[in-house]
Order: sequence, then C-alpha cells, then structure tokens
Amino acid sequence: MKRYFYFILIAISFGSCDNLQTVIDVDLPTHEPKLVVNSVNEVGEKWKAYVGVSQAPLSTSDFIFLSDALVLLIDNETILDTLSYNASKNRYESSLMVQHGANYEIRVFHSNYNTLSATLFPFQNVLLKSVDELQNITNETTSLKFRIDDPQSTNYYMINLKAYNSQEIFDSTDVLYDQYFEMENIYFDSDDPSLNKGQYSKGKLLFDDKLFNGNTKEFNLLFDNNVSTKADSILLNLFSVDYAFYNYFTTKIIQSDIGDNPIFSSEPVNVYNSFLESDGEIRGYGIFAVSSKDSKVIKIN
Repeated sequence: MKRYFYFILIAISFGSCDNLQTVIDVDLPTHEPKLVVNSVNEVGEKWKAYVGVSQAPLSTSDFIFLSDALVLLIDNETILDTLSYNASKNRYESSLMVQHGANYEIRVFHSNYNTLSATLFPFQNVLLKSVDELQNITNETTSLKFRIDDPQSTNYYMINLKAYNSQEIFDSTDVLYDQYFEMENIYFDSDDPSLNKGQYSKGKLLFDDKLFNGNTKEFNLLFDNNVSTKADSILLNLFSVDYAFYNYFTTKIIQSDIGDNPIFSSEPVNVYNSFLESDGEIRGYGIFAVSSKDSKVIKIN
C-alpha cells in the first residue's frame, strides 16, 4: 500500500512539472526618449546623418526618423554646413565632401530633446600595397593574398570581398558602396590570428593591428571556388576606419550574436556610443565616424 502511495505521489509530481513556470515581474523605469544620430561617413562621399528617437526596450513600434532637426557640421566653432533633409532617404545630407584628416564636429539640435555633439577621431589612410593573382589551393578552395604597410600607430581595418560580372563596368579607383550593393558577398576564411580575433558579419571583417603594428603585413583569404556561377571578377575592399567606427560596429556585432535571450546565453554588451558625455551621462545615442577605402579588382582566370 505504501509503495502504491509513493507511486501516485511521484506520478503527480512529474505531471505537474509541465505546468511549472517562473514569472518575474521587472519594474522598468519610465523610458525617456532621446535623440539617436547615426552618421557613418566615407572619404570621397558627402557627409550624411540619420536622426531619430530612441524606443523603449520592449517597444514594437517602428523607428521614427526626424525631419525637423538642425544638423550642423562644425570646425573649431565655425559652422561649415547645415545639412538638408532628404525625405526619400530619411537622412540629412551635406553639400561638402568628406576629406581625409578633417577633424570636424557634428552638432544636432531639436526642440524636444537634448542637443548632441561629437567629434571625429584621427586615423591614417592605408592603401593596398600589392595584390596577388587568385590561386586555386584545392578543387574547392581559392586563395587571395594581399599586403599593406601598417603605420607605427594603432590602426583599425575592415575588409570584404565581392563577386561581380565585368559587364557591370565601373572604375575600381572610385567605387561608391551604394553602386554595387547587389553584388554577391564572398564569405571568406583565414588561419591568420590577427584576422581570427576580429569580428565577422555579413561578409565584412573588422580587426585591429595589435599583432602586426608598424610592419608590412600579408593577408591570405580563403574562399569557396564556387562563389558565383556568373562572376568573372573579385572586388577586394580595404577600409581604414577610425576608433569610433571600429568600436561601434565591433560591439554591435557582438551584441547581435548574443541573440534574443542575453540573460541566459551570455553577458549583454553595451554598444559604443559617440555621444556619451565625459561624466558618463547619456544625452543621446549613435555614432559619428569616418572611414576611407582602397579597392582592387582581381580577374578570375
């Protein structure tokens, strides 16, 4: 009889496990909307900025772009340009071209929010020193080797490869990114430690020069032979990026890789913020950064 009683008790216990759940009520503070400014610029293009408003953590609303902000480009308190709003692209655009070495400040005003401002970080424009022809390592793997002269300072880079057909004619010395966004990304690999410690996302790899600072560096990228059945050329892009660019996108990639459940999968990561005050006060969010690009087209034999 006692054994039967224990059996019933165990059966009830297992049956009730399906209904076990823990409900945690989190008392979130009232969300205070702040300006969000994303201004990622490239040497040779015109300055641009997207201005919006932050959303509450649990909000499902669409991101709101603001068309009535005042966006200024400033150099030593001298206003260089007032950016105009382009409604078709939901962004503010300047008539000035981005030049390497410019140490400008962006300042964004809106009557309903705190004013935001940030300045650029200096960086060096590093060019491709040499690029080898493509080599077939195996029946499935192709190798692309290239070299750079890394300056004797802390530098940050981003590289990506694109497959394209030469029927789409363009000058590889002056290729705007928007002109080839439909080309096929080539996902590559490497056994180089300096690349393996970088952050890889959507066909682009971000890395620093800690392991080769001040030296001539050779890179060897490996990718699948069958990157595209229609491609006859590879476009190699080497981006020199500033401190803000590197830290923003590196932390953004890490945060994205955490997934939808950071509490149980890993520690959450704070995305780099160009508009963080020196005293730690958060008046707004976003990035103000600049990069330059050197490109090379390699024919597929």
